[in-house]
Amino acid sequence: MGDVRCGWCGVRLPEAAARGRRYCTPAHRQAAWRARRRWREAAPARKGVAAAGELLLLHVTSVARMPVEPPRPGSPVGWNCAAVARVSDLAGQLVRAAVLADRQAGASWAQIGAGLGISAEAARSRFGRSRRAAPAGQGG
Repeated sequence: MGDVRCGWCGVRLPEAAARGRRYCTPAHRQAAWRARRRWREAAPARKGVAAAGELLLLHVTSVARMPVEPPRPGSPVGWNCAAVARVSDLAGQLVRAAVLADRQAGASWAQIGAGLGISAEAARSRFGRSRRAAPAGQGG
């Protein structure tokens, strides 16, 4: 049969395993099925991440293309700060959308916290149920 490994844990399957077998135990087969299902169900959240990222990129690009010459007399003062202040809001929306997508895909708070460089408890308190992540484009 060759060197066939479990699709979930990577353990080598026994030589006597049935042809076409992909998992070492029924529990691993079910875990893989659940992971695939969670990944499919998280597709809308992943689209939200892409939309939030695209919005942030568009805004940063427009800020980068702002005119360099000094403003004319009578034009509003502080327009640079106003344009750049929105970047942090959009970045926050992107992070919230990513956390929502990861949670729907089955990631634990420890995994999310590690990705953000904070503890699991900090991630849960910041992005947990009390402060639900709003989909991209709906504020937050």
